[in-house]
Amino acid sequence: MITAAIAPLFALSLALVEEPVVPAGSAGAQKPASGGATEIEGQGKFATVTAPPEDEAAKQDVTELTVTSGGLLSTGNARAGAITGAANFRLRRERHQVGAIFVGNYGAAALSQEAGYDVNVANIQGRARYDVFISDRWSAFLMATGRNDRFQGLKFRLNVDPGIAFYILTQKNHRLWTELGYDLQYDLRTDDAIIQKDANGDPVLNADGQTIQVSDRSQVVHAARLFAGYSNRLTEKVSFDTGVEYLQSILEGKTFRLNWDNAVSTQLWGRLSLAVTFTLRYENNPLPAVRRLDTITAMNLVFRLL
Repeated sequence: MITAAIAPLFALSLALVEEPVVPAGSAGAQKPASGGATEIEGQGKFATVTAPPEDEAAKQDVTELTVTSGGLLSTGNARAGAITGAANFRLRRERHQVGAIFVGNYGAAALSQEAGYDVNVANIQGRARYDVFISDRWSAFLMATGRNDRFQGLKFRLNVDPGIAFYILTQKNHRLWTELGYDLQYDLRTDDAIIQKDANGDPVLNADGQTIQVSDRSQVVHAARLFAGYSNRLTEKVSFDTGVEYLQSILEGKTFRLNWDNAVSTQLWGRLSLAVTFTLRYENNPLPAVRRLDTITAMNLVFRLL
């Protein structure tokens, strides 16, 4: 898989409430950084629930909407462009909470002045989630995530994730928690990803002149999931979040995935802040033409309108 991160990009965030607490991904992090590589948390991994209520004020009904967009355009000696956008919605009523997020990324670059632009980032993602808070330390959730990604060879990937979360530390500015659950993943692969290619990337033909298929067009994976997350608001202006998740296939012992997310953000002045994120994705048994390891590093300036 080829994933590009372009830094820094500029993003605008619009919220309907003053201080939203949007359900984070498996990193449990607010990740405003975006470099044409915005990622939905919980894609092939857990998305964490909102921190359990600490007082009556935290249990009040909440309605939130955040819209983020960013882009980069380079001309002259370096020719490249990227756009990214996301919309995030959360609604909470007493113990119940629903959320939805939509993300899109697109990027292209030219290797020389004479060459045309080649697409190097292209994906669309969406997620819906329902949470119910069982107690101050326990919660249960059900999540569904969809993804289209050309460079992962995915025409469509669907993840259905039920799970439970247990909070070890529940302080407002200091949280440690773990999640355990099950993942059902259905992949519908692109035609280009399932055929054999030579060293130049051209299709290999058999004696009848037909392409050679190296994997099935669709696949279903059943996996067990274990996740641990840590979040620390070091000061009023600086925060650190990290999370690591292990996904083990139930049917194939050799198949597993590892996800690791990190984010550091600091408030520069007023509503202007700086965020730096690092994401690692490792899959030991991907499609033949897809690399096992991807990393994304991004830096971004974020301005909150409301």
